[in-house]
Amino acid sequence: MVVETVPRDSKSSNFSETIVVPKIDLESIEFVLPPSKSHMIRLLALASLGTGTTIITVNQPIGLDTVSMINCLRSLGVEINQHSPNNWIVFGIGNKGFNLTQPTVNCGNSGTTMRILMALMSTMDQSTILEGDSSLSMRENSALKDSLRSAGVSIMETTNNHLPVKISGPWFADESIISKIDLDLTKSSQPLTAWLLASPLLNQEVILSPSKSTVSNRHHNLSLRLCNEFGANIETIDGQYHLGGWKVKNPKEVIVPGDSSMASFAILLCKLHNNKINISFWPEHKDCLGNEILKNESSNLGIIWQGNEINSTSNGSIANYDLTDCNDLITPLSVIIAMSSGGTLTGIGHTKYKESNRISKTISLMEDFGLSAYYEGGILTIPGGQIPETPTAAVSSHNDHRIFMTAVALMTKVGGKVIGRGLHKIADPMFLDRLGIVE
Repeated sequence: MVVETVPRDSKSSNFSETIVVPKIDLESIEFVLPPSKSHMIRLLALASLGTGTTIITVNQPIGLDTVSMINCLRSLGVEINQHSPNNWIVFGIGNKGFNLTQPTVNCGNSGTTMRILMALMSTMDQSTILEGDSSLSMRENSALKDSLRSAGVSIMETTNNHLPVKISGPWFADESIISKIDLDLTKSSQPLTAWLLASPLLNQEVILSPSKSTVSNRHHNLSLRLCNEFGANIETIDGQYHLGGWKVKNPKEVIVPGDSSMASFAILLCKLHNNKINISFWPEHKDCLGNEILKNESSNLGIIWQGNEINSTSNGSIANYDLTDCNDLITPLSVIIAMSSGGTLTGIGHTKYKESNRISKTISLMEDFGLSAYYEGGILTIPGGQIPETPTAAVSSHNDHRIFMTAVALMTKVGGKVIGRGLHKIADPMFLDRLGIVE
């Protein structure tokens, strides 16, 4: 029996409503990490290109970004059904190819979905419209657009924003098009991910030449690993990716690991309430995507991490944290460092291009709670020994779910109002329930 517990409409709300978060006595928390949307979105793309069926198993409800990917693929004729609360079945399109079933393909708030779909839609021999919500429409994505235009794809903005775009393919329709594509990965690794995941549909050999400076390397390495697990044999020679069409071999079942980045909120709550937190569904090292820094550096944050249990025991020590490969940690980790012994964050320049400018918006959020940090020369310096205060006004989340979740965590200690009702559902629908907060 098919069970549908998520909306098929991928258009997100504008997250403009305010919620009141009361002070809460959190003696202990069972913190179950949600399924990794980075993994599941990639798995959905690959499974859709095969000839068989794949069951994708999760440990708890999926976030809105993953729902957006499911609905986008459905818009392209892929059958995806929720068989039970924890199982999704993907029926690969095989040789049929994509077939537009909706007037537009809407990515909601998901930047990863947007870029992967942009590449997949570029393989189609028809014009399609790709759109997203107001927040996503403002996000920069020129690197991927430029690379697809080099492959002969027409991509036209229909407004003054980055979305919607009209995409007219297929790529490499003209045999004279060069097969070496330059990729700018200085702001995001997702252009490379998009090319890798769409590579089964190539009809010629292509060499991808990434920029010398790259970010989020663990994420595009994940994309490469998953492609090879689904049957590819993609080679890298002198830093270049040699691609050609390949047949996707659908595994019968894949299990989505936990999202290790979400452990940052568990650590923040542990520092705030000086309590015991049990973290479950922590992934294997290969699936941590750089977020293992939380566990490896926990002692610097004054945290003892034994098995699945964390405890706050001290202020830790001053340290530097390089977030080149784990930029999602910037906001909660900044607050944790402020409440510990202080330190610096480097490798964060590319966080300017996330849902919000996470550097300036993190500093702004901290100021709302009476905390300070300053950014200069590519380094975010955070003094230690700080104590959060109750905000004097409603705190803005800037349409960024990690800023919203950080604000909520802080408010469990000091109380307050935060704008952005529902933002946590983008990645972790159970976040508020886990804390006993009723919206």
